[in-house]
Amino acid sequence: MIRKWIRNTRMGYIPSQSGIMRRMLREEGGWQSHLLKTSEYIQQAVKRQNPRSIRILGSGWLLDVPIKYLMDNCEKVVLTDIAHPNQIINKYSKFKNIEFEPLDITNGIVDHGYKQRKKSYNHEQFIKEIENTHQMEFSEEMIISVNLLSQLSIILTDYLSKNLGLTNSQVIEIAKAIQNRHIDLLPKGKSVLIADYEEEYFNEDDRLIGSKPSVYIPFPKGEERREWRWSFDSKMMYREDCKTILRVAAVRL
Repeated sequence: MIRKWIRNTRMGYIPSQSGIMRRMLREEGGWQSHLLKTSEYIQQAVKRQNPRSIRILGSGWLLDVPIKYLMDNCEKVVLTDIAHPNQIINKYSKFKNIEFEPLDITNGIVDHGYKQRKKSYNHEQFIKEIENTHQMEFSEEMIISVNLLSQLSIILTDYLSKNLGLTNSQVIEIAKAIQNRHIDLLPKGKSVLIADYEEEYFNEDDRLIGSKPSVYIPFPKGEERREWRWSFDSKMMYREDCKTILRVAAVRL
């Protein structure tokens, strides 16, 4: 556990969790519409399927998860993330139907990336290893990937870029491979996927000045698709020269 904590800290996973909370507070309520829409979509999916057990992938601070509703309506709720905030563990570990599972949802790619060295790095081989990673299987009756798909590769590729000097095309190739594997992970007929798929950039006058994808693979069609915009950063701190709005989609797979 200590080794994983050191790895997660050095790579930026634990500092990133603190950063998420700081950004939400800094936005002074600007995230609330997105968090509410995410929570409502999850509740509606649970009402429709009525699962006895549910697993949340990317549970984090539970900002976007209707945790009380899930606790009241499911026999088991498994919260899954690479590391859980201590505040969340302390708050919910006393409940019998809540389980915490610290898990690298890429199934080992984070640790593999941590071990890469500039002199020996082989990009083509690294991509193949992502594509051939043994796929995890979950036994819960519903699996929910919540605001995770675009984020799975970012901290990893930031770390690799800093230490190995990846090119932008290499970063995108890694993101594609990890995102494809994540979609394959979600069992059809009992999964929910909620994720941002595009970043839009606005100047101080709120005029659109550019955009870029945050998901580099075709977004699954699924059923009951809903879309909305997430006012992610209005303080020009994510990107110094513009405000950032994320386009989000939610589907049942």
